[in-house]
Amino acid sequence: MKIARAFVLAWWLSLAHVGFLSAADRILTWAGAEHDPHPCLYVTAKDAAEARAKRRDQVAALAGARDFNLDGALDQAIAAALLADNAEARKLVAESAPQALDALLAGIRQTLEKGVGPHAYARPFGMASALADTALALPDLPADSRATILSKLAEAGYLLNDPGYWNPRATHGSLCPNMFTSAAGYRLTVAALIPSHPMAKSWFNGALSELKEQLDNWVDPAGGMIECPHYSMVILHQWVGAFLIARNAGAPNDGWLYDPAVRRAIEWFGNITTPRDPQNGGFHRLPSLGHTYRNESTGMFGLMACLWREKDPAFAGQMQWLHMEQGAPAEPGILSYYPAFMGFRWFFTDSGMAPQVPSYSSRVYPETGVQFRNLIGSPRETTLYLIAGRNHSHYFNDSGSITLWGKGSELCDEDDYQNRRAPQGREAHSMVDKPATFSEERVMQIREFHASAHLDYASGVRRGWQRQIAFVKDQDPLGPNYFVLADTLDAKSVPTLWRLFVRANNVTRTPTGVAVTGREDVDMDVCFAGVSTATPEIQSNVVRVAIAQPGTLLTVLYPRLRGERPVQVEALPDRQGVRVVNPVGPDLVYLSPE
Repeated sequence: MKIARAFVLAWWLSLAHVGFLSAADRILTWAGAEHDPHPCLYVTAKDAAEARAKRRDQVAALAGARDFNLDGALDQAIAAALLADNAEARKLVAESAPQALDALLAGIRQTLEKGVGPHAYARPFGMASALADTALALPDLPADSRATILSKLAEAGYLLNDPGYWNPRATHGSLCPNMFTSAAGYRLTVAALIPSHPMAKSWFNGALSELKEQLDNWVDPAGGMIECPHYSMVILHQWVGAFLIARNAGAPNDGWLYDPAVRRAIEWFGNITTPRDPQNGGFHRLPSLGHTYRNESTGMFGLMACLWREKDPAFAGQMQWLHMEQGAPAEPGILSYYPAFMGFRWFFTDSGMAPQVPSYSSRVYPETGVQFRNLIGSPRETTLYLIAGRNHSHYFNDSGSITLWGKGSELCDEDDYQNRRAPQGREAHSMVDKPATFSEERVMQIREFHASAHLDYASGVRRGWQRQIAFVKDQDPLGPNYFVLADTLDAKSVPTLWRLFVRANNVTRTPTGVAVTGREDVDMDVCFAGVSTATPEIQSNVVRVAIAQPGTLLTVLYPRLRGERPVQVEALPDRQGVRVVNPVGPDLVYLSPE
């Protein structure tokens, strides 16, 4: 794996200057720690003072709060301790910080001794670092408690920078980029908590350099990220947390917090979010691509709106719109633990920005995929996502597959990380099957992309299979917005099966293909042309076409409101295009494999 081999070198270079000491030589007490600023991670003393002034009613409520629950309401306890001088919260934070650090140290040792991934104790890390930062900010923290917390943080710093900690040469590790982000984020966070420690500067600079290396290499030129949406969010959220810590520590370039690649990455997330989903409370969500969960929303857009409101108000307004359209969730994701910002998310819940609809449209992400979309913000939006490119960690064998929304309804879906399909369905996707899909990298490479007012186009190749997609657009979301696919197979790629997974209540045969009865009020005509023997077979929620000979299979995917007349499709004489008769008029769409 090229990325893994390159990263091994970067990892060793980032640690080469750190230096390692035996346990007996570790420095666990040192001079100057009493002058280290706290809080220092996600908010500073200045930020805390501003929050205290702006949220007086909330702070007043926190002052009288009792019975804090660190597992379920860590933010409340930290805000009460920092802002409201709540004696019970302060006592709880001071007593809990050493215990949380002990749990964290036990987790780190599991990595050193057994190779357990850093993600396994992401939540303990987030809790320990948040409690430590808050406890060290308390003016009445007993001296012995302060010394204990500092000593445990120093010990964590040495363990996290041990050359045996999450070694990227490990086979398992090479497949999980997000775990390297966690490891580097842990190193930077601990170093930031004890800046006066003799090793802190080296630890901090090494970790920040490693994270910047990831940012430079794991985001494609348009913003597409290295892993599937779920795990890419795990990475991006930790990057932003670490870069904010670096900015607050006075690192150059604002700690890379406003690096263009960070903005490109969050805009990729913004553009690939689904239309409003009736199955998700009517809110947008992350697309279920690869190992991404079903109905997964993210609070990351709201966080970005807060961080960018002064830097770029217009961009912050777009992030705020995306945040509200996702249902304004507090958490960055589901079913993974996100250590960054733990305990401090309360400070980033309200940007105060007026929502602005972003002008997203069809776009190619060279190493990640192609997003076709028209009229974002409309409840009747039509979109299609093509999985493609080498950013394919934590996916299935699905490069070249598609998902499709028509007029606001999900019509073609992918299996999510909870494996909702039957076992045989998890091995197949909306694409052709082997031998065309067998290759060393198992990815489709994008060859062309063009966008215009009325037609967008992309093509990609995976071994002996070429997939072309044309998106015919209308300015009316209820007008003809549909797709034409051309799947061309060479002689070495047949016989094979073409599949389309549909989200439907019913699928029935028609003279030119099948009619899909959707789950809401949108149906879809699936019409075949090109290969003369294209006879569809219906198996529950999947449409299959057996292809015995080389050539091109043309497929029209035409979403329409229930009650509208089915579309009429016929192959053009040279079988390199189709004539689509719709309510607006006939369209001629040519897709030549040459």
